[in-house]
Amino acid sequence: MISHEDVEQLLAVGNESQSFEVKGPGSLKEKPFVAKVARAVMAMGNRRDGGVVCVGVDEPQMKDMQPGLDDDQASEWADFDNVAAALAKYSDPAVVFELAGYALSSGANVVVLDVAEFDVVPHVCKKTFPDVLQDGMAYVRPRGKPESVPVPNSAEMRALLDLATAKGVREWVRVGTLAGVPLTETKSQEQLDDEEYTKERTTAWTEPSPVVAGLLEIGYFDVAVRPTTYSSGRILPVDLESFVTDNTVRLRGWPLPFVDYRAPRFRKETMVGQDLEASGVPHHEAWRMWGSGQFLQRRALASDLRDHSDLLPADPSATGAVAVWDVLLYLVEVAEFGARMSTSLEEPSITFDVGVCGVSGRELISGDHRRELYGPYISPFDTLETHQSVASARLLTEPRQVGVELAQDVLKQFGLNVPDQVLFDYQAQVLDPS
Repeated sequence: MISHEDVEQLLAVGNESQSFEVKGPGSLKEKPFVAKVARAVMAMGNRRDGGVVCVGVDEPQMKDMQPGLDDDQASEWADFDNVAAALAKYSDPAVVFELAGYALSSGANVVVLDVAEFDVVPHVCKKTFPDVLQDGMAYVRPRGKPESVPVPNSAEMRALLDLATAKGVREWVRVGTLAGVPLTETKSQEQLDDEEYTKERTTAWTEPSPVVAGLLEIGYFDVAVRPTTYSSGRILPVDLESFVTDNTVRLRGWPLPFVDYRAPRFRKETMVGQDLEASGVPHHEAWRMWGSGQFLQRRALASDLRDHSDLLPADPSATGAVAVWDVLLYLVEVAEFGARMSTSLEEPSITFDVGVCGVSGRELISGDHRRELYGPYISPFDTLETHQSVASARLLTEPRQVGVELAQDVLKQFGLNVPDQVLFDYQAQVLDPS
């Protein structure tokens, strides 16, 4: 379930996104309003990783987090069984979601529906409501404009069918692996050409924007996710941006990468990218996508942007802190992004190049008062790096295991040595809460 803090951060952006929509306020007894919410949750359920619908905030007042639900409305929408029954009248199959009521810092009360992506087949409307819903329609969140609409064109229909196909492929690989069917990596025609990928990375960051320059002054992740072999024309220039949005990961409240449709993107030869310094939200990042299939991201460490006692170093000699959960959860998301790339590009293996930069003298901390580290664990290096090439068959079935392995390579360079199970328990606490 998306947290109270993440909801407020998404509202603070001031506009809806592909994975976040606001509705309301309105009563569960108002059929036109319920039909609009049903349209929104069906569209969220038809996208990768689902999405969030916040009931009680008007879009023009997102930053102010107003007006909120009145007491009767909040009570109605907080009843999970009644909400599920009302929405199930419109969707086949029924949408799966979690529900929570939050009192925002603005004083407004809202109810949040955290919608899961469809399980096997996409959601289709099964009941018409005049001017809102049409029986037989599939609703989506199209690229370029965050709104819930019937599938508007062949490209969006293909994206929806591709998601259903990718889910089927993953299930086939999982079942085949359990059954002992050999799913080995096919040998590539080309050798890995690190020099070509390095040229792209150098070109991507040659002319740093204010956002990128700001990242260089603090601690940040520097990540490349790419097919193991090099080919310059895997993705057409016109398809680069849609490739990013189609494979975006939202395991937590903030997506990886974040694509802000109200901010400019830039293009250079066969590359598209965006730099983001979110207003009112502790999040700085820059990403680049190349036609070769190489994805690059630089993203600020949480400890450098959030003023929280859990993110301070314990050792007075430390120059700063790096939180275990920040490294672990981010690299789990990076591994999942790589898994999605492998399916979209039909590549036999994916390579991860990970750097944690600007960390000389920093202390590795838990970042969670419920979990202690018995250090201190101080980094003697300014950059900690790891490099792994992973067969797609394994990446599709064990993306979180790969994420843990990437994180372990970084954490061990601080001097921390903990069993993998400790990190699995940690990520399950956040990504799969009971």
